[in-house]
Amino acid sequence: MTLAAFVPARSGSKRLPGKNIKPLAGKPLILWTLEAFARARSVDRVIFSTDSEEYWDLARKHLGEEKLRLDWRSPEEAGDKVKIFDYVKDAHSKIFGEGVTEFAMGLPTAPFRNAAHVDEAIALYRDKAKPVFSAVEYGFPVSFAFNIENDGSWRSVAAANPMETGNTRSQDQRPAYHPNGAIYVRAVADMAQPNLKTFYDGAAPYLMDRKYSVDVDTDTDFIVAAAMVNAGVFG
Repeated sequence: MTLAAFVPARSGSKRLPGKNIKPLAGKPLILWTLEAFARARSVDRVIFSTDSEEYWDLARKHLGEEKLRLDWRSPEEAGDKVKIFDYVKDAHSKIFGEGVTEFAMGLPTAPFRNAAHVDEAIALYRDKAKPVFSAVEYGFPVSFAFNIENDGSWRSVAAANPMETGNTRSQDQRPAYHPNGAIYVRAVADMAQPNLKTFYDGAAPYLMDRKYSVDVDTDTDFIVAAAMVNAGVFG
């Protein structure tokens, strides 16, 4: 079996132009993710999916081409309304070609996952014989969540909101988790299933520490993430 990592990075970010190559602690954002997958023992090749020759040249210059492969995306395939799930589902034959039976995907906005995380997630996928996605515990109990109505009042999102029951001790709340975008592992053949709607269908969560789950999407995120690196958080 051949397992390929798939890292998508389009060039057309509107909220933060050039986000995917913006330096994080002196290194372009995409390289953090590409290096993590390239260094993972369980990964046979790394497919970098982009619509930018600049991004590809940067990746090739820093990583070489021993493991690295290019998936070139057309302007239509890299549009800002194209969901990466839909692209992989529609183009999986083009992306992975012959011989690749499994893939592990990682988003470049989650730069702090490392090769050990990738190998652990792939090991979990093989141990459970089911797809895997990485996740992290919410930083605050979601049981407190509420919506704001048109009249300015608040309404609980779910039943038993502590703001209504009075049980406001955070340690009494059940932990909740969310995907962190760092790692998805799945069989390529799954993407041909007509009823598959998301990368999470039938998948098991691989839990990661919050410090490795930072999502870098804004200038403020870059500042915070760089401060973590400079402070030696990751050793």
